[in-house]
Amino acid sequence: MKKVLRAFSTPTARSSAFYYFGNFILSFSRYIFHLVLLRLLLPGQYGEFLSYLSLTNLLAIPTGTVANVVTKFVSDYKGKGDDKSINQFFYYLLKLITPIVIILGTLLIILSGPLAFVFKAHSIAFIVLGISVFISLFQTIVNSYIIAFQKFVFQTIVGFIGTVSTILLAVLFIKLGLGATGAILGQILAGAITSIMLFLSIKKNVYPKMETGKKNKFNLKGFTGYSFIYALGVASLISTDVLMVRAFFDSHTSGLYSALSILGRMILFGLTPISALVLPIAAHRHAKNTSTNSIFFKLGSVILFFGTIGAGIFSLFPKFIINLLSGPAYLEASPLLAYFAFSMAFFAFSLFIISYLMATNRPQANILLLITTILQPIVFYISKNSFSITVQANFYLQLFLFLSLSIYVSRRLSKPKQV
Repeated sequence: MKKVLRAFSTPTARSSAFYYFGNFILSFSRYIFHLVLLRLLLPGQYGEFLSYLSLTNLLAIPTGTVANVVTKFVSDYKGKGDDKSINQFFYYLLKLITPIVIILGTLLIILSGPLAFVFKAHSIAFIVLGISVFISLFQTIVNSYIIAFQKFVFQTIVGFIGTVSTILLAVLFIKLGLGATGAILGQILAGAITSIMLFLSIKKNVYPKMETGKKNKFNLKGFTGYSFIYALGVASLISTDVLMVRAFFDSHTSGLYSALSILGRMILFGLTPISALVLPIAAHRHAKNTSTNSIFFKLGSVILFFGTIGAGIFSLFPKFIINLLSGPAYLEASPLLAYFAFSMAFFAFSLFIISYLMATNRPQANILLLITTILQPIVFYISKNSFSITVQANFYLQLFLFLSLSIYVSRRLSKPKQV
């Protein structure tokens, strides 16, 4: 008992616990934003908004790739006390990724008309999204540095400020008549505000640029490839389905699917702080040649426990949950909520497993994520004539990924780590 209390009394344990429970509450707070929109917008309008958000997630794949690369490598540099690499890595990434981000943003603006037609939306919203892509790279790098430095308390506090700002700005723009476009604009502006606050916290580590001595060379090829697959899989598996339903079904059905999706993501994003924890902590220990298996089993037990409880509650009381959180306009989708709840619980644990393996230089598990990502649009196209079958198909895809990764990691844990 004393050993357990001693373990939870360390600064790392206290900050990690604060980060997890703070982000658990923060994730729910962020969903207040979606719950407000569900009340303010009709099902068709909310489906339009989530289509915007889903497209943003897909466009953020390059920056999502950067997020894992930054967290992993900066955690390694921090573990080795390499301040010079921490500083120069910041500018190396900006130079490397900026051209890609500019191309994506420009294409989104140019194609705003055709995209608006396909997704039954307004072209001005896609122009706003295109502009937001230009600042997303900076936001991602800064946030990943904060995670790598394990400034969990500060990040959580800033996150609450960002959530409140998002809700207030979105409601203001919607009341001004901007609809779903206003909700997106509110998110973008709030994100810019919090990014500036986070940058001020790491400014002394990255500014000014260190020019003394020979410049470091960063070899990112192997890990970056797997990190790209991870970012692609995460973005696609929670976005492509929304976009395909928006394209294949009517606006009302799209709104129902979006409501199910956002409720299911309450479980996913309530658990993903654990995945965010395991990457910097396990990578830091791995860099010091310290065993990381205990991290996997402790945090894995937590995510499995809370995931099962959350999905179980959503499955037992679907009508109550939907009526309370989304409103009566979405009640007809209640029989399918259980499928979404467990889909997101499985997905959360899958991402936890992959994050752990990436932190310990075993990123090959991302191939299983890639296979599932490729299968998703195929399965959705085949099942496009039935809404309920489409939802069930998503559940079985996530179950496949979860079981495959569970078998994979159980075999890898019995082998010595790769250095």
